[in-house]
Amino acid sequence: MVSFEKRLVLGPEVSRDDVEDLAWDLDWNIHELGEEEAGARIDIWRTDDGKTEIHRVEDRPIGLTYLTLRGAAVTMTEQQVRSVLRVWAQSDALAALHDADGRDERLRGLYALALTADDLRDGAVVNEFRAAASDLDPGIRQAVVVAAGYRPDTVLVELVVELRESDPVSFVRENADILLKGIRLHGGE
Repeated sequence: MVSFEKRLVLGPEVSRDDVEDLAWDLDWNIHELGEEEAGARIDIWRTDDGKTEIHRVEDRPIGLTYLTLRGAAVTMTEQQVRSVLRVWAQSDALAALHDADGRDERLRGLYALALTADDLRDGAVVNEFRAAASDLDPGIRQAVVVAAGYRPDTVLVELVVELRESDPVSFVRENADILLKGIRLHGGE
């Protein structure tokens, strides 16, 4: 279950200091700094009026940093963030995938695509995930399972079902099964 209204994937050049500077400039009040949760480092701010909460998530397992926004002024806060910090769009994630030089960059590109895609049914997006689900590298196939955990959209869930049923590597099948059980239990797509 998603506990935020908007997620903004930050460009790799955006540092923690950049986000802290923005928070200072916009009078966000620090609520928590450096909380560790499931391999992620989380900083939390609230807008000066207390109506909107901003989480900066350094998500080490997927190699991305993003902001999650929730509250009364999400649209305004998003506009403020986008006016100062580089926020990735679907096109940036697709470009990163096409320019990927090595496995780690490809993995980050797949995760970024899952988090930034406006519509996972878009032809280019579907093609990337289908290619990943049939990649020779089981780690790339596993990335489809991980991506579906972040974004349990029908397109990704269908690929995970296929991986559970037919992947040649047991850990991919097992992790796909675990994710699908979790989605059923917690009410995903």
